[in-house]
Amino acid sequence: MKKVLIALLILGLLPVAAYAPVYNPYYDYPGSEVSSWAWVNGAWVVSSEGANPNECALARCFASLPADSACNKDWKIDVKIHASIAQWIEWSMTGTRWDWFVRKPGNYAADCITATIKSNQNVLVDYHDFGPLVAVDTLKAVLDTIPIWYSVGDYTPTPPPKGDPRWTWCRDLNNAAEWDTIFDSKDLHDGLQFKLWNYIHVENCNSACEYEDDAWISLKLLCQKEWIDTVDGCFKPED
Repeated sequence: MKKVLIALLILGLLPVAAYAPVYNPYYDYPGSEVSSWAWVNGAWVVSSEGANPNECALARCFASLPADSACNKDWKIDVKIHASIAQWIEWSMTGTRWDWFVRKPGNYAADCITATIKSNQNVLVDYHDFGPLVAVDTLKAVLDTIPIWYSVGDYTPTPPPKGDPRWTWCRDLNNAAEWDTIFDSKDLHDGLQFKLWNYIHVENCNSACEYEDDAWISLKLLCQKEWIDTVDGCFKPED
């Protein structure tokens, strides 16, 4: 992450009594926290108070570099206003579970999940532990796996044809680099929507039993500020 150099405030040409701490805004909060408010439902609501800081506030503000002097002269007082904006994300999925009920062998596809992601910077999407469906009790199955393929896209209303390169074998999904990064754009800020399709191939040798696979998807904010605790999304405590 690129570091932003914060210039120190310099006052006047004569010696002055000025406190000028050197700080890194990504690790240490500068100066003293002041009370801040957020505009919510037509009114100002306290976000965080200087004497009672709220580490899960949506915004906090700190004042630093106090200065004073006295002299029979004109003064030029430089000030700096800095805002460090954290990366945020909003996401939704219309489902996190698929349930197939299959009467006979064949190839079957389904549009099971629609996902929406909003963010203000790059998001890494990773797929983990995707594999074939495996018989819950392998001792009861002649063929104990069911192959499954996935496809990500915004196309509708039908899935890609069987054998289309847009289908990805289940285990290859875990390493599908072309799906990994959603790059920053106005569309991402407004919300991108896409579908996660799947199709299964059921064979004559698949016994009448239950098959399943447990997998998971991770979303990582690639430009998150270091003053954010990525576990709970709140501010890191002051050192």
